[in-house]
Amino acid sequence: MNFVLNGKDYEVLVHGHPLSEEELCAFEAQIHIRLPPQLRSYYLKWNGGLACPSDLPEGSSVWVKLQWPVKILNADLDQATSVRKFFIINAQGETDFFSIWSAYEKHIPKGYLCFSQDPVGSLFLISTQERSLGQIFFWPRQFGGGLDGDDSRTETELAFIVGSVTEFLLLMREEPNNDEPLEDWVKRMYPE
Repeated sequence: MNFVLNGKDYEVLVHGHPLSEEELCAFEAQIHIRLPPQLRSYYLKWNGGLACPSDLPEGSSVWVKLQWPVKILNADLDQATSVRKFFIINAQGETDFFSIWSAYEKHIPKGYLCFSQDPVGSLFLISTQERSLGQIFFWPRQFGGGLDGDDSRTETELAFIVGSVTEFLLLMREEPNNDEPLEDWVKRMYPE
């Protein structure tokens, strides 16, 4: 166990070396964005990785529910997706936060910072705007979340997830069963 939220134990897997305040400030200067407070705290303690509820079955992936804007609900969109680990600052390879940010910076809507992705490359974003600071969103690859030259940078196709990093961690659940429709899984994991 690495930490407890609302009485639930969490383990942070595959994280980078803990960052000093100076290292984090240098990263923020490099991307010209100050991380929202909860994300800053997370990076100072764990530097990326994946915070998994300790009661997840071994080998299970972590999933979260998505809330799509009403105007695009008729599209063929999933109601949930899996979360890969948070990007790591000063890492080598495909999980390096700066490298990923540099690749996507011109593609994601202004005022948002990508900090994780799902297995197909869609992005989890955190708002850096004053009106929605720290809120977590999902930006699907098919709406421009890729490197296909689309530079629309629009907020209209973001799925809201939750209002903070803490709420995001609390929202994480075990993956759906292979034979379980995603809609049924959402209802079972997130009863109204």
